[in-house]
Amino acid sequence: MPISVIVNPASRGGWVSRNWLELEAMLRRELGDVTVHRTERPGHGRMLAKQAVDAGATTLVSFGGDGTHSEVVSGIVDAGDAGKNVTLGILHAGTGGDFRKLLLASEDLAASCRVIVEKEASPIDAGEVTFEAHSGAPETRVFLNIASLGMGGLVDQYVAGQSKKLPGKANYFLASVRAFFGYTPATVDVDVDGKRMGSFTISNLCVCNGQYAGGGMHFAPNARLADGLFDVVVLEHAPLAKSLGVAKGLYDGSHVRSPLVHVTQGKHVVVAPTTPARAWMDIDGEAPGFAPAEFKVLPKALRVHGVRPEFR
Repeated sequence: MPISVIVNPASRGGWVSRNWLELEAMLRRELGDVTVHRTERPGHGRMLAKQAVDAGATTLVSFGGDGTHSEVVSGIVDAGDAGKNVTLGILHAGTGGDFRKLLLASEDLAASCRVIVEKEASPIDAGEVTFEAHSGAPETRVFLNIASLGMGGLVDQYVAGQSKKLPGKANYFLASVRAFFGYTPATVDVDVDGKRMGSFTISNLCVCNGQYAGGGMHFAPNARLADGLFDVVVLEHAPLAKSLGVAKGLYDGSHVRSPLVHVTQGKHVVVAPTTPARAWMDIDGEAPGFAPAEFKVLPKALRVHGVRPEFR
């Protein structure tokens, strides 16, 4: 099977670039005669993925962090019918690496490569979101894992500026604390499948295909990748003392029992701001804009190697 690897050399603070000779040897040993494409700028992975599909690749391997995986997924969807015949393998080399928690053997790169070769690909959903980019123009992206509005985009910006020597969980926790004190709460109206879910002053509003984000936070413990539905998780903004309880519960999924947290499911989510405060956009760990935003499920849009059965 023709395999193309989309690699982000800047992943994990440049770790991929610094170790590329050894990593490339491992890729060729485990995957065979692969074609390697290196990203050079934000958004480049999307273009490279579509070009690889158009050139006849039948398996794409995304080698980087969750942002890289999101770009590659966007490129597969951009390829239209040709993309439906492509399988996706994921190799983790990011700061947080939340989607990998849903995959087999994701802690070891060589083992992850063997999963791509040996395990059949499973059909899973993706998400599509249209939002306001920093330029002020509307933009549409595809996401693999979780997209959110509120404090999450601000957390991303802090993570990007912090030392990559910190473990992913510690990096996101520190960024979350900084964002809590730097974030002006946004109030939004939320409609799910044409019905009003409510009006909320949010710390975060998460539209979830997968379960984990933010370096291990278990935002959506009941989300499944192939059920044709988003789990929509709204975390209301509250004073520090109350927010700490919710924040602690995020790591074991118990936050969903808090009266500050509201959960529903749906295929189509519309979020409209009702105050001037920004609801910052987060898409698979990247911060490309803010609300208003519209989310749509793309049922069975992807075929991914090594998805753990309990998450399908």
